[in-house]
Amino acid sequence: MAERPRAPSRLGRWLLLAPVALLVAAACSQPSTEYTGVQPRTAVDKIPSGGQMKNFTLVGSNPLIDPKLNLPRGMNGGITAIRDCLYVGSNIDLQPTLILDMKDMSKPTIVGEVPGIKGKGMGIEAIEAVGDLNLLVNSVRAPFGIGKWKPIVSAEDKNVGLVVYDATDCQKPQIVSKINIPQNDFLHYMTLWRDPNKADRVFASVTFNSGVPEDGVDIRVYDLTGCPKSCNPKLAGEWGLRAQLGVPANVTTKYEGGTRVDNTQTHDVTWSLDGKRMHLAQTKYGYLQIDSSAIAEGRSCDVSPAKSKNEAGHCLSVFPDFKPLAAFGTEVANVHGVVKIPGRPYVALQHEGHACPFGGITFAYIGTDGFSTYDRATGQLVAPGGAGSVGSFRGDLFPRNAGTFALPEQNPDRCPKQGDQIPPTTAATGIYGTDIMRSSKTVHNALALPSVLFATWYGGGLRAVDITNPQSPFELGFFFNRPAPEVKWCAEGAAGPCADPEVDAEGVPVRTKQLLPPDVFARSYPIAMNGHIVYSDENMGVYVLKYTGPHANEIPAKGLCISHNPSVTAPGYEPCAPYR
Repeated sequence: MAERPRAPSRLGRWLLLAPVALLVAAACSQPSTEYTGVQPRTAVDKIPSGGQMKNFTLVGSNPLIDPKLNLPRGMNGGITAIRDCLYVGSNIDLQPTLILDMKDMSKPTIVGEVPGIKGKGMGIEAIEAVGDLNLLVNSVRAPFGIGKWKPIVSAEDKNVGLVVYDATDCQKPQIVSKINIPQNDFLHYMTLWRDPNKADRVFASVTFNSGVPEDGVDIRVYDLTGCPKSCNPKLAGEWGLRAQLGVPANVTTKYEGGTRVDNTQTHDVTWSLDGKRMHLAQTKYGYLQIDSSAIAEGRSCDVSPAKSKNEAGHCLSVFPDFKPLAAFGTEVANVHGVVKIPGRPYVALQHEGHACPFGGITFAYIGTDGFSTYDRATGQLVAPGGAGSVGSFRGDLFPRNAGTFALPEQNPDRCPKQGDQIPPTTAATGIYGTDIMRSSKTVHNALALPSVLFATWYGGGLRAVDITNPQSPFELGFFFNRPAPEVKWCAEGAAGPCADPEVDAEGVPVRTKQLLPPDVFARSYPIAMNGHIVYSDENMGVYVLKYTGPHANEIPAKGLCISHNPSVTAPGYEPCAPYR
């Protein structure tokens, strides 16, 4: 009989179990990979001095210090870049668009100012560029209010809406043209489109969402071909929802307990890559497209706005069968901007809303060719509309909401009701309190790559969102900066309140204090510069971040990625090569 094997000694048993114990201990020491949902914005006083972040690393920053008061200047606007120069606009007329040298991404350095129009806000939201053409374009807009201050604009510059620059020396751009635009007081946004087949052919589109233009025109397009070297801008097209279809500028809806009034103007537009369509961000009616193929193809056309649905021959016109996609969620927010997901049949719609529950992002399907469907009788895929199909649609004519991304602050059931006393937010009540309500938690602008989207979220900071499946986007990372205790210029009303301005002997404001500590205020478009994500905070200036989460390889290590302006970084690409 074989000898029965001996049981291991106590030491032997421990040695047998030791590898298992080490594996368990190692597993317990690893950070959890479980998805915990979207991060609520941390209270300002709890944000570390270097910022709070997930899947981001802070590389550099510049608070844009005012040299006289030694405070961050505040009231920063939009951004763009040419090579290693970053341009940061201003929401007010009392400070310029600044130029920063970004050769060392860890040390953004102010090196100059962009010449502007006295009495106007330069680059409040829109400042755009075509780097290889040395073309810089700045929007000229009525500045944000500062008390009772009334800026003085010269008669010569009163109607200027765009300023065009030669940025051959990107640190010293020179004005080459000023474009007078009708209804200038209402100008709001500006975008560019460059012809992917003719690199010097550039068009600028402007929208009028700061008031109600009498002529009913929502969009004007200007031909900048040849700029900046040989610059003679000319009007290339006009369009308006009211001008063409007679839709009122404001629509009043009655409901039990009150009424609401919605504006129907176009907030912003983004051209398709080929320029044949324009994606519209409509404040009331949501997302729609209009036909711009005559401009894109260089055909002769009537630049004036069409006056009826089927009136032919105009440079811009509605598609007769197009159906708009309604605005976000409870429709407290308007469609603010449209960003195409490169290489995929979707757009990301940013919905700006400053009332609780604020605004988030919708991902809309806009495929142009329909899709195959399933024939239940044969078990085969069939072409759209084929026999036995269960239905199909053209996403370009009938866009569909594919998915939504929002912050916890977008929960409507947590908004206070009329008449509520608003205490600080507490877990016990679940109701948003004064610490959240004092600053808007709405999205503003986004940069979309094929699988990841970066969005600035006003009081919600910078967010990275996985869009691999637009039906179920989820958060990959965030960055919350720590604001300074004071800034020179109080932020806009969404993050106020503001004190009365301090003025000099001539009555010109020199400072406006914020009565509460400045808040996080991520507002500009995020752009990519040499592998980094860069954006401007209204209060705290420029932030440079390295994104380290999933799909980080989609950010090109060299060059620029700029949303919203197809072909500007390289002809035939959006927002940058290698993405179309």
